[in-house]
Amino acid sequence: MLSGLIAGGITGAFLGLLGGGGSIVAVPALVYILGLSAKAAIGTSLVVVGAASLLAAWNYYLNRSVVVPLAISFGFAGVAGSLVGSKIAQFIPDSIQLYMFAATMAIVALLLMKPQHAQEEVSDGRESANWPVLAIGVAAGILTGILGVGGGFIIVPVLVLSLRLPLLKAVGTSLLIIGLNSIAGSISYLPYLQLDFSIAVFAVATLVFAVLGARLARVIPQERLRGAFAFSLICVSIFMFVKQY
Repeated sequence: MLSGLIAGGITGAFLGLLGGGGSIVAVPALVYILGLSAKAAIGTSLVVVGAASLLAAWNYYLNRSVVVPLAISFGFAGVAGSLVGSKIAQFIPDSIQLYMFAATMAIVALLLMKPQHAQEEVSDGRESANWPVLAIGVAAGILTGILGVGGGFIIVPVLVLSLRLPLLKAVGTSLLIIGLNSIAGSISYLPYLQLDFSIAVFAVATLVFAVLGARLARVIPQERLRGAFAFSLICVSIFMFVKQY
């Protein structure tokens, strides 16, 4: 019970605070702490993180920090990619999926360590996503389907740098997109899903802490969170490579 509570709390907190990162934490926790297979962990992560993302997105929406039309257009591309990715994943062995996941964690950590320059010009997000941005949405969706990661680490920078959204709006919009991608990607993983008490605790903790994280996001400096999260990802990535090797 305690392991499920801790894993779910960390997953939900990062998801609510950063608009992503929940799945990156959830899959290793479900595999190495709760003992699930890779595909069961990915399927569980998609369902739980998808639900938690939508719940956290609602909190951002109440704070006028979600651009719904943009999330729907971007998310539509992501859902298509997610369905394709989840089909591809059925042909990838669990061990290879975990290696791919560990490599993705390391890449995400490096991206998080890159200094973020403040945008001089911001947008209200009313303009539609352009084709290159939608292509990135499809790519993020494919990644969601194959590895069970929501893609927030891709989506948030794209919304900030390409569409010039303020960070808080980018995080809130990203959460809605992640929710749509994750729910779509979970369909092909339904046969692998497991449900027991520890996973139920994990799910509830993720939902609760995602909401708390969304509320705390307005008062905690993002740069400190990004640095701590990047360091954690490097450590877990090394652990996964060693464990699989």
